Amino acid sequence: MLQRDETVKTLIKKKYPYRAAGQTWIIPEFHLSKLPDGTIAVLEEEINRIHYAIANEICGDENGLSKDELEFLCDMTQTSFSEIADYLGIHQSTLTQWRTAGQIPKNVRGLVLKKWFWFKLFGQKLGRRKISISQFRDEVRFLSFAKAEAIQRNLAEHVEKMNA
Repeated sequence: MLQRDETVKTLIKKKYPYRAAGQTWIIPEFHLSKLPDGTIAVLEEEINRIHYAIANEICGDENGLSKDELEFLCDMTQTSFSEIADYLGIHQSTLTQWRTAGQIPKNVRGLVLKKWFWFKLFGQKLGRRKISISQFRDEVRFLSFAKAEAIQRNLAEHVEKMNA
């Protein structure tokens, strides 16, 4: 894998459209690297930075999960669909039906699933920070808080979905 060193120059593209999780996202600053031979490349750390930002936006949104978003979060956390079914206490066929429909139902399970993925991605990086019980009781409130917390602690940055 290519690693950053002194001979690599960084080029910054502003408001860069980036396709992931079935949507196009606007990345405020996309960092490209110009290698000594003139080749333009994207470093793995840059892809990871962008993917964490997108995952944070997906998890922090109160809407249901699309099939593409679910698959993106599974890839990010190396989570299998059978693990999801076990976690939610549902049969795998139910999860298959949701995926076939293209959307995880917008109910408590979808929000719980977003919270679960958010903790898998950012939980350990936050350490032992205390969270008000009022923030934790309500799933929508917690997800909004968690998204902002990840951004404030520089674990992710804010990215936006491109309007269709």
